Amino acid sequence: MNKTEQTVKQLILRYGTAEPSEICACMGVTLLEQDLPESVNGFTVTMNDMPFVVINSALNNSEKRITTAHELGHIVLHKGTNTIELSLNTYFCVSKYEREADCFAAYLLMYAENWEFVGRESVTAEDISKVTHIPLSRIDNLFE
Repeated sequence: MNKTEQTVKQLILRYGTAEPSEICACMGVTLLEQDLPESVNGFTVTMNDMPFVVINSALNNSEKRITTAHELGHIVLHKGTNTIELSLNTYFCVSKYEREADCFAAYLLMYAENWEFVGRESVTAEDISKVTHIPLSRIDNLFE
C-alpha cells in the first residue's frame, strides 16, 4: 500500500465515510459552487485558516464529485501549498501535485464504491475508470 492510499484509508477510518463531500464537512472544509471558466473544474483556497473548495457549477454531479475528491487531495496532501504561486515564481513542477491529487481522488472514490484493490496485478486503469468515473487520462497516474 502506498502513502496516498494509506492516507485515504486513515481519513475513511477517522470520519467513517469515503464520500468526498462528507469528509469535507467533517474537516470543516466549505464547498462552494460558482460559475467558473469552462477550463476550470475547481480550486482550493484558504482564507483566515479556513479551507474552501470551489467547484464549477456547470459540471455534472459525477464531475463535481471527482473534482471535490481531487481538491480534497490537495487539502490533505499539500496543506499550505499555493500551487499558483509556485508555478508563477519557481521552477517547481506543479504537475506532480496534480498527479498526487488525482491519485488521492481515485483511491477515495474506489473506496466510496466499496471497491478494494483485490488482486492488484489484474486491475487496469480502465477498471478503475469504470468504477470511479474518473477519466482514463487521469487514472493512468496510478500506474506511473
